[in-house]
Amino acid sequence: MSANGGARVAMLVAPRTIELREEPVPLPAPGGIVVRVRAALTDGTDLKAYRRGHPQMPMPTRFGHEFSGDVAAAGEGVTAWREGDAVMCVHSAPCGRCYWCANGEEELCESVMSTKILGAYADYVAVPSHIVARNLLRKPGDVSYPAAAFLEPLACVVHSVSFLAPKRGSVVAVLGDGGFGILHALVLARAGMNAVLAGRRPERLALARELGVDAIDTAALPLRDALLERTEGRGADAVVECTGSETVWESAPELVRRGGTVSFFGGLPGSSRVWFVAARLHYDEVRLISPFHFSPGDVRHAYDLLAAHAFPVIRLLSRTYRLNDIATAFDELDGGAGLKMLIEP
Repeated sequence: MSANGGARVAMLVAPRTIELREEPVPLPAPGGIVVRVRAALTDGTDLKAYRRGHPQMPMPTRFGHEFSGDVAAAGEGVTAWREGDAVMCVHSAPCGRCYWCANGEEELCESVMSTKILGAYADYVAVPSHIVARNLLRKPGDVSYPAAAFLEPLACVVHSVSFLAPKRGSVVAVLGDGGFGILHALVLARAGMNAVLAGRRPERLALARELGVDAIDTAALPLRDALLERTEGRGADAVVECTGSETVWESAPELVRRGGTVSFFGGLPGSSRVWFVAARLHYDEVRLISPFHFSPGDVRHAYDLLAAHAFPVIRLLSRTYRLNDIATAFDELDGGAGLKMLIEP
């Protein structure tokens, strides 16, 4: 909170331009709450938006969506939550009424994106009733606020792995050694898969290995050769693309075995077009899938993993910045420094 009682909020006003503005402290809507932010995390989507904009974040826009904190105020009709409760939640929730929700595809809810909230890089964030009802959870006392803020990215990964549905013991290559890549490798390994992380950043690969991940430096060893060696010449059973690179998207089908699956987790700019060799897909039955977002069930699975301290997620945080230094944090990320940054108001 600022010295005169207002609330600070980071606004992305143009590519590579963040302004810290002051607004009145938000009031809770009926059925909603206001959260005093205790921890917010940077992520790849925010970095992409910072660099070039994002179709879901027209500028100027409130910025940030991975957070945890304490209930500062509860709206009319809220009885399950009170001021001071420590909470963790995600920035969206499905409506529960549309075709996709009724069809068990809540991640594709027709309003899930239009009713999401942004503004985690702030002193306070207002959480509306539909998120409070479906995706607001009580933070366990032994889970730190920074760890609790991993709920949203971990829910994305949980959904991705569930959508891929690999058989236990499968060799799954994860392309990209960013935060999402490492989280994928950890979740896959915990679920019984032989996860292989591929990347080019020595410090990130070293961290992954410290966390027990099989990691390949593709600058030193061709990934296809490494995967053929691990699979008796067949290729990986599945590949998860986490780089968001057109070149990597197009090369991914060459890494799987006949009958293998390629999952495109890392998003590309909306106008991108990618090209694949038709014979590889048709004659070898290579499947292409692309997971999106998460469901409330994925959020609860992610919550259970965090509550059980399944992964040392704090190890993925490179540095801590105060909210006043949010622009510096993204300038560092833009320059290639760090993995994920912790922002503490």
